[in-house]
Amino acid sequence: MAESSSISSRDVGDARVCYCGLVANQFTATTPMNGGRRFYKCPRYESNGCRYWEWRDEELSPHVSMFIHKQKITVDALRQERNKFRKMVDDMVGSKAGNLNNVSALEEKVSNLELKLKQ
Repeated sequence: MAESSSISSRDVGDARVCYCGLVANQFTATTPMNGGRRFYKCPRYESNGCRYWEWRDEELSPHVSMFIHKQKITVDALRQERNKFRKMVDDMVGSKAGNLNNVSALEEKVSNLELKLKQ
């Protein structure tokens, strides 16, 4: 997956056209050494495509790549924690709704008993 400068004639604005004649998909790398770098590849890359692949960005310094990778790990951990708290809130809301149903049922029983006592 080497960089290629001979692709410039295949530019379409900011997009790239692969050798199949299709607009190449754009992705963002998430590997430790290339995290955050953007690249193009043929929409049919994994199947019968032309195997077109090209970096969009210049190579990042190892320091910047590692920084981006560490930030991604932090963001992933925060997302997991957020999801855990969302589940806790959902469970609490569900529990509260169940308690409200119980209170309503008990209030109805009390009303029925009061009516029976008045008779």
